[in-house]
Amino acid sequence: MNGQIAGPPLSSVRLRIPACMGAIAYVQHATHWFVEQAEMAERQSFAINLAIEELILTLLRHAFDGGSEQGDLEISIELRSTLLRLEVACRALPFDLSMVPSYQPGEAGDDASLSVLLLKHMVDRYHLHNGGRDGYRILLEWLRPLAHVEEMDHSPAPEGAAVQADGPVDPIAEIRPLREDEALALSRLVYRSYGYSYVSDFLYYPQRIVARLQDKTLHSWVAVSERGELAGHAALMSSGPGAAAVEWGIGVIDPRWRGQNLLRKLSAEVTRQAAETDASILFVHAVTNHPLTQKSGIRLGFQVTALLLGFAPADLEFRHIHDQLSQRESTFIGIRPLKPLPKQALYLPARHADTIRLLATGAGIALIEATALTAHPTEDAVTAFDTLIEPSVNVAFMNLASAGAELASSLAAERRRLCREKVDVIYLNIDLSSAYAQYATEVAEADGFFLAGLTPMQPWPYTLTLQYLNNLDFDYGAIHAVGEQAEWLKTLVRQEQQRVSG
Repeated sequence: MNGQIAGPPLSSVRLRIPACMGAIAYVQHATHWFVEQAEMAERQSFAINLAIEELILTLLRHAFDGGSEQGDLEISIELRSTLLRLEVACRALPFDLSMVPSYQPGEAGDDASLSVLLLKHMVDRYHLHNGGRDGYRILLEWLRPLAHVEEMDHSPAPEGAAVQADGPVDPIAEIRPLREDEALALSRLVYRSYGYSYVSDFLYYPQRIVARLQDKTLHSWVAVSERGELAGHAALMSSGPGAAAVEWGIGVIDPRWRGQNLLRKLSAEVTRQAAETDASILFVHAVTNHPLTQKSGIRLGFQVTALLLGFAPADLEFRHIHDQLSQRESTFIGIRPLKPLPKQALYLPARHADTIRLLATGAGIALIEATALTAHPTEDAVTAFDTLIEPSVNVAFMNLASAGAELASSLAAERRRLCREKVDVIYLNIDLSSAYAQYATEVAEADGFFLAGLTPMQPWPYTLTLQYLNNLDFDYGAIHAVGEQAEWLKTLVRQEQQRVSG
């Protein structure tokens, strides 16, 4: 015995250290303990150490003026069931990645650009939040090395399941919640319908499915055959318990059971369960390369309120339904109110006021329009964005948290940064309860953003969403629109894009 007492595994740690070169080794050492706990491979450990080094070097160069500015770094390291998360926060010189030019191989003195390039390629996800006077936070995430469905393909099926022989399929025995021991069966079901092209990559990692079931961000229902096979699936997805909006999605039917109205039956169960949550809005992303999802949404009472161009990659496939897409997949946002939205006075941008009223009325949402005049930001107000990049679909979401007099230059800088990072589409969300909503919309449209629609509770109760295409062209004729409202909105979005691009 060595007398050492083993304590319980740590799940997180917080550090506050001076911003200096020595911080690199300190943070790497602290993170290494979590890397070992997660049983990450040597290659991933190397990537994490390199990302930490390049992030701190970048902050020292730009936020601390090469070391001439003094300050601290607040470090948070957290090990979750599916990922390792590192957050670095500081209050120093205003900074964002738009200050760093794109890396050009062979150019002398390009260390800063190389650092940012390496940082982007060493993480699975990163998020830069500019909090104005509160400083800013950089969030880095790495997925834990969990088994992919391909590696588990020869694992035994869950108890009670049997392999379906060729010929007529079994009758459906029941619709019920997904069990944790059926996660691999769900991965296989998704493959039967989508191959490996489904947008939500976690569905190919059974342990990640289990983790989401356990943390209540995924609530799944399945149609099960008499022999125990999963014939269909639908789910509610959210940010967690108490979320203001929940998404209906992952509607998947094994091709052998198509044509039996399983998706309708599963979806009816999901929507009944959604009404028992705390959410005010149930929404769906309805794909546009075929009409099936939109038709299902209409039958379930979803009303179209937005068209997000290019939301998903072009390699999204529906096996046995449609060939590979010729352009990025666009989605209609359909919503179904579950509870009345909070009563707020709204400042509708004049150009889009009639459109917003029509979209809200069609969805059963009451609007209270402010009687006061819209306003420009005050001189002491500061612009702040909460920006999130989703690498799995290569799009960015910008929430305009506050607007200052410099909104135009700040928005342009953030947009340029995201374009340099080669995201395909940027979605900008504006809070319609803010008196600067009209001003912000005008500024955004002058910068090339154009109307997408109304997206309630994402994140604010009354959210106007605009969109920016990064050197993408769309054939609107290839976008299927089911119903008068969807056709009208598609035409309107196209007209708005043409108007803004001038």
